[in-house]
Amino acid sequence: MSKQTKDFDWELNSVTNEFDPGLRNQQHMKSLLNSTGPGMCLAKWTQVTMHLGNGTTHSCHHPAPHKIPLEEIKNNPSALHNTKFKKEQRKQMLNGKRPKECEFCWRVEDSGEQSDRVYKSLDSFSFKHHDAIAKLVGDEDIFPTYVEVSFGNTCNFKCAYCGPAYSSQWQQEIKKDGPYLLPDMTFNENNGEHSEAHIPQREHNPYIEAFWEWFPEAYKHMHTFRITGGEPLLIKDTMKVIDFLLENPNPNLSFAINTNACPPDGMWEEFTAKIKLLEEGKCIKDFVLFTSAEASGDKNDYVRYGMDYELWKKNIEYFLENTLYAGVTCMSAFNLLSITSFKELLVWILKLKNDYNWAGWDRWLLSKGLDRPPINSNAVTMNKRQSVKPARVLIDIPYLRHPTFLDASIASLPLVQDYLLPAIDFMYKNLSHGDWGGNIGFDDWEARKMRRTLVGIVDKAQEHCDDSDITTNPVTRQNRTRFYNFITQYDKRRDTNFLATFPEYAEFYELCRQEHVILHNLKAQGKA
Repeated sequence: MSKQTKDFDWELNSVTNEFDPGLRNQQHMKSLLNSTGPGMCLAKWTQVTMHLGNGTTHSCHHPAPHKIPLEEIKNNPSALHNTKFKKEQRKQMLNGKRPKECEFCWRVEDSGEQSDRVYKSLDSFSFKHHDAIAKLVGDEDIFPTYVEVSFGNTCNFKCAYCGPAYSSQWQQEIKKDGPYLLPDMTFNENNGEHSEAHIPQREHNPYIEAFWEWFPEAYKHMHTFRITGGEPLLIKDTMKVIDFLLENPNPNLSFAINTNACPPDGMWEEFTAKIKLLEEGKCIKDFVLFTSAEASGDKNDYVRYGMDYELWKKNIEYFLENTLYAGVTCMSAFNLLSITSFKELLVWILKLKNDYNWAGWDRWLLSKGLDRPPINSNAVTMNKRQSVKPARVLIDIPYLRHPTFLDASIASLPLVQDYLLPAIDFMYKNLSHGDWGGNIGFDDWEARKMRRTLVGIVDKAQEHCDDSDITTNPVTRQNRTRFYNFITQYDKRRDTNFLATFPEYAEFYELCRQEHVILHNLKAQGKA
């Protein structure tokens, strides 16, 4: 018989008195889920990502999106989340089975580690719904509490690691020049797990129509609503959502948008003004702007092709200056081309934290009914900080693993030693002050995530290190060869110059060329 949440002694954070996702609660949640069955995961009910540009959906980022049948949404827009396919997976979970599409989590758990089904079920938007979900049979239409929606792939960037599914610019390039031809693979063909063709923005889209039938009721049940892309600010439905929330407030809703923060002239100011109106009218609980940079200066512009790094920084500062408490999280997909300039990005992020985060000592003074100290020329700009949200500026550093030829683990040891180690050292030298619970420096979890990335890269770099740094690992050799071929084609197609932009990679680039020759010769000899 399935247990209930009341059967466990859950821990609360001693400072915030909020639910703590620590180890003890993780163990409780795994036991709670397993009381229904070893495949139970609340995300299958509470969480959804909808790709409305091509009509696909999934409940977390691990399983591939599946098609939303048009016949299902015709009379039931709720099928954007409650597809027949997803209901079958739910029934398997409720009956003690492990759905095949969730095999990523099963591999993790079978290796003795904690899987994402536990973490996702612990999230505040999932946890409190466990007892009700455990009583269901699986056929029910339910409203999700965490929703991500992409209205299409319209985008003004074509980042090196992205592809046609998320960028119309990439889609156009592949249509014109074909996919990148790399050793034993092609990169960015218009196929794969996101292969369904995107419906152009100018044409009738039944999935978006179904969304607007479903959303006016669904948003009342949401904890978090996040718009992804493409570039959302280039898609009219994004502004339509904001206008809807202005007219139909939900003060319990956490709202977020992913944006490259470099839309055409005038659009950024209009967008910022609308977010401020949402705040002033208390139309939402809070807002977070998710944006991306993986390097700095012209190096970042090379990777995130179409971006103007200086404009991006200017726009982020404008947004923080002209909103009340909205947060900004820089999502940095750390990759091979991040290594040499990532510290410069961290320096700027730290400056933003110093300017806009609410310091622990400042919070303590206010809690005692004391005024803030007077601002002087040597003090940080306390006047810019808002007391509503202590940490407005955060950085999240996920590790890019695909495409594998842009995985930082194929880097040479000198690149890692000379550039990556100083970057992580900079984060730890500038941690926030734990004794005050302050948010001026880097949070411990931000640094730890970077450290986990670093450890894996260093281990790999040491594995394939000798006097010449030529590897004997066939996978590393293949990925270095693919990197060399990719960059060669990339520069030709986009009129860029890798070595002019990344002169510090010259030795590594030559190393990759040598690996290319070695692999070619091995294949000619039938040894690869």
